[in-house]
Amino acid sequence: MIKKIAGFSLFSLFNKIELRHVCPIVGDIIEQIRTTGLRLMGAQIGRNSIVRKNFYTTNATFLTIGKNSKIGINCQLFLYDKFHVGDNVEIGSNLIVHTAEHILNNVSKPLCKQGSYYKAVLIESDVYIGSRVTILPGTIIENRVVIGAGAVVKGHLKSGYIYCGVPAKPIKKICRDDTNLCNHQ
Repeated sequence: MIKKIAGFSLFSLFNKIELRHVCPIVGDIIEQIRTTGLRLMGAQIGRNSIVRKNFYTTNATFLTIGKNSKIGINCQLFLYDKFHVGDNVEIGSNLIVHTAEHILNNVSKPLCKQGSYYKAVLIESDVYIGSRVTILPGTIIENRVVIGAGAVVKGHLKSGYIYCGVPAKPIKKICRDDTNLCNHQ
């Protein structure tokens, strides 16, 4: 319990500070302290991964981040089930993740009294997520996916595509340097 309190204190003290553009060395140290605070609160965060300022989560123990991944500023994770981020993932600002969804199937009960169900969210490795993306419960994002800004993501996103829109749909295949398949859809 003391470890979690210490982690919360570290995290809270450094969650509003952003100096990486003004003084990169001090900014890096602050990001490392913020990330260490989350680890002490129960998050599993890999080597060289960071969480930027104004980060919010309902439960750090449900958070797992692989190595070399970055979570952008102002991200909000409403975690009632697991949220796993793989290696080499870059997440832009203002991401919203939900692992709970309301049950809405009983016409005799008020909507707010029907309860919720929980489903984990999995983001595999080598993924780029643009700003202001919303990810809904049960989503699986495979390796090597790009998600455009403002997308709403639900379901299973297959590897090798750029997804955009509401709801997110594949719009283009991600090209490889050694092929001419860049415009293949």
